[in-house]
Amino acid sequence: MLELSVCLFASGRVKPGGLGLLGPLAAACTSEGIRRATGIVSWLHWPDLVTIGGRVVAKTSFSLAAPPESDGTALVVYRTLVNCYAGIPGEFPPDLPSTSILDALGVEIEIDLLRDKVLHALDWYHAEWVRGMDRKLVERIQPTIAWLGRIVEVNTADDRVLRGMARGLDESGSLLIGQQYRKGRGKTRAVPPESVELVRAVN
Repeated sequence: MLELSVCLFASGRVKPGGLGLLGPLAAACTSEGIRRATGIVSWLHWPDLVTIGGRVVAKTSFSLAAPPESDGTALVVYRTLVNCYAGIPGEFPPDLPSTSILDALGVEIEIDLLRDKVLHALDWYHAEWVRGMDRKLVERIQPTIAWLGRIVEVNTADDRVLRGMARGLDESGSLLIGQQYRKGRGKTRAVPPESVELVRAVN
């Protein structure tokens, strides 16, 4: 098991109400680290999971270490839990199938190598986020979401279920869901990452 926590300085970009794009970036840098360390194709399961072959292999987060100051500066904690060997971590969602690096690769991975690759990806993603390169980051991570363009069900933190076409991410990291009505008219709804418990593809 790779369990990693890193405290980072967020320069003037943290706003009240949530960390926005930082949430999906946590999963994106973990996924990129796995790909670089193993060669396995891994996917961002927005907002906070990484999958291999449709099975969860990692759970991630960014959280505040302290409330942001008046200018928006804050300390944030990046955390990732990667299942490297046999067994399923209790923090993984029970409603989705799980796997491990060992199951996917067939051999044990060097934990130090995986850690270094994840940290390298984290350094790049965080630096681009501090620079305000949100559109560039979204364009980089969006193609790694396997179920974009499909119908999904989104379980929210307030116990609602939203259903519609997963169209993409906006610059805040929110998922854009296209909702269709009987008369053929539809609208697109932005769902913030911090309001989501779980996403499932349904077709």
